[in-house]
Amino acid sequence: MSRIAILSDAHLLMQAERFKDENYRSPRGEISLQNFNQVIGQVVAEEPEAIILAGDMFDEREKGGDWIADSEAAKYWPEIRNGLRRLIECAKHGVYALRGNHDSAAVLKELEDHLGDGFHFARDEERAIGDHRVFFLETRYRQGDYRIPESELPEAGEILIMHETLPWRGVPGLEEELFRELSQRFSLLFNGHMHHFARSPLDLPNLYSLPALVPSRELKNAFTVKYQWPGDLDNPEVRDSPFGYVVVDGGQVSFQRYVPIQSVVKVEVKGDTPAEVVAGINEVYSALMEREDRDKLWVFVSAQGVILRETVTKETGKYPEIATMAEIDVKARQEPKRVAELRGLDKVMSLAELETKVMTSLPWPDRDMAQELFEEVFTSDNLSKTADSSLERYLFQKLLELAAPHYGVSAENTDGFLRRVDPLWKRR
Repeated sequence: MSRIAILSDAHLLMQAERFKDENYRSPRGEISLQNFNQVIGQVVAEEPEAIILAGDMFDEREKGGDWIADSEAAKYWPEIRNGLRRLIECAKHGVYALRGNHDSAAVLKELEDHLGDGFHFARDEERAIGDHRVFFLETRYRQGDYRIPESELPEAGEILIMHETLPWRGVPGLEEELFRELSQRFSLLFNGHMHHFARSPLDLPNLYSLPALVPSRELKNAFTVKYQWPGDLDNPEVRDSPFGYVVVDGGQVSFQRYVPIQSVVKVEVKGDTPAEVVAGINEVYSALMEREDRDKLWVFVSAQGVILRETVTKETGKYPEIATMAEIDVKARQEPKRVAELRGLDKVMSLAELETKVMTSLPWPDRDMAQELFEEVFTSDNLSKTADSSLERYLFQKLLELAAPHYGVSAENTDGFLRRVDPLWKRR
């Protein structure tokens, strides 16, 4: 039986960033190409007779959603094409590519024209690859739950290559019943898009989820090291590399692990206030700075307890030696279910909702002060107390103390003003 290597989800152009210098590539782009060249050497050593690219090897958009500029992509394509030529040379039955949801059909067609007979762009069709029959089902990916009409499904076959969202581990996706139906029609099913290798997801023994070939800015929880704060920063969670590819040989399916050049680090910080999150970020990054491989880290940060990404990036920016990915996930702090009824509003809202509404409506220079007000004045405890002159006096004092520095008022002048108005509170 022909030996086939199946590669997926390298996202090689997602690291492309726009620079005026036509010879400059981002550090992330450089390391992605280094990984690509290195893993190709590993694949070639497997001596496959055919190679299948199961989608999202290349990208048509940047991570932020903008179209990748031709001038930027041009910096990457020469090395990518050279890598593909190496694969073509080692695979006597050729290289076959399926379009993923991040891929461009026009780009894959151009590769087919440029690379010649050894590269084949297949879409909704069966191909004879050595002594195998392989059907390539072009992606119908949609966000959330979705389905594919029966009229668009292949009738039956040996191997099916697809690129859809598995409705798995709480993730909405292509309806599960369709996977069950296809598992009855084909001997083997291989699905990209999920970035994790798994045997028999959905309890289907002939279904395989394909791993991401190399790290990219599309994390999908594919990390090698995880730091949690609060937590034991001296002993972070360490995992085997989730990256690699699959080899089909004589009816046997094996996962071939690839260890990337960099460590992919997931950082989770949870705090009740932005001040706690800031403290947590700095403690975690102090631990990262002690690592011998600190110059070979890709760090993805998730922070709970803040609303604005700028609160996090201001801290991570203090550690330029560490490559922090721009994809920072922030979540507002968790509040008790109790809500505060505030006059002047047309509905009852939680404190977290109020904070979000205020923070997102302010220009950046005013957000720091507003954040301090929510931390020290508009707290759950203060808003739940019965209003009296003592509480009003305390809150008024805190408001002035916090606001004064933002408007250039000295602490001495603030104290003098409070002393002068203090008798007014006592008369109430």
